[in-house]
Amino acid sequence: MKKNLLMWLVLAIAVLTTGCDALNKVANLEKDATQLYFEPLNNYFVNNTVECKKTQKLVINDQRDFEHYFGEAAVMGSNGEPTRINWNTQYVLAVVLPETNRSTLVEPIDVKLNGNAIIYNYHVTRGDRTTYNMVPFAAVALDKPANSVQMEVYFNEK
Repeated sequence: MKKNLLMWLVLAIAVLTTGCDALNKVANLEKDATQLYFEPLNNYFVNNTVECKKTQKLVINDQRDFEHYFGEAAVMGSNGEPTRINWNTQYVLAVVLPETNRSTLVEPIDVKLNGNAIIYNYHVTRGDRTTYNMVPFAAVALDKPANSVQMEVYFNEK
């Protein structure tokens, strides 16, 4: 019994330490980072063919991959068209949360660049229970880098 408890305690400490290291790395990268222009993607939904059991952090470089995850949701009004993406010059960062029956809003805060590191900061607001399920997400379009350097992307919930 004591062996199992000790094993779980060591595992918990390892997980917490790893999480703290990742947070510290992002915080250090943000110190000297510059803001990147991004365009929030509006009027899309997560396709019901996508399994949403855990948070997914996506970097999408082409229309085919994007259409696997998202569908267009045109709505009435002056801003009813989905945001257009120019796949020749742009790519997409998206965070998709697990399916929930709570009113949930995911909002992009900013996107920053430090060397070859991109930090996508977003905020999640959870509300009351609803009578339906939803798959909350936030996606942004960014200009592709001028060179083909491999970028590291960090998704950071604030």
